[in-house]
Amino acid sequence: MKPALLLLLLAFPVGAQELGGHAPETPEPALATEDRTAVLEEMWARRILAPDLTAWAPADAQLLGRIRMGEADALAYLKKKFGGYRPWIAPRRAKEAGKPLLTKEGFEKFIFHLTQDAIEFFEKRGAGAKWALKLTDWDGRRLFDADGKLTPAGITVYTRAKLKLEVYWKAPNGEAFGTRRPPK
Repeated sequence: MKPALLLLLLAFPVGAQELGGHAPETPEPALATEDRTAVLEEMWARRILAPDLTAWAPADAQLLGRIRMGEADALAYLKKKFGGYRPWIAPRRAKEAGKPLLTKEGFEKFIFHLTQDAIEFFEKRGAGAKWALKLTDWDGRRLFDADGKLTPAGITVYTRAKLKLEVYWKAPNGEAFGTRRPPK
């Protein structure tokens, strides 16, 4: 089992959806309980906000949550694919030793290349180039958003499929695909 894919699966768990519950489509970070100054500094360091801004929008908080959730996997993926991740981490001062902070650009690079890998994977599994971006998971959630990027549901399906775990997806015409014979 590949460690980067296993970490991806853990970072974007299926959990509540498999149990019949309703998990949020996108992660909502609990920024209200965190120190405002620390959150601002982290957003500045990750280049989510410009240095002259002192407030964030809900979309910025959501992006920070997604980056935090997928950071370990993104760093492992970027290191494997490009031989390193230095261009996509926030520069640290000598006294600020610690884990690297993935920037917004690094996260976008990770999602872009993971999306390209997923499209190639689904096309090889019979989705066809015309329909690959319109695939849905078994519950009807889109695997790719309107911009053609993987959604959290898409990341989960792709990761489970790459790990050869049981997972299914559907084409827009209703045709079912999966790592096992799809149920009727």
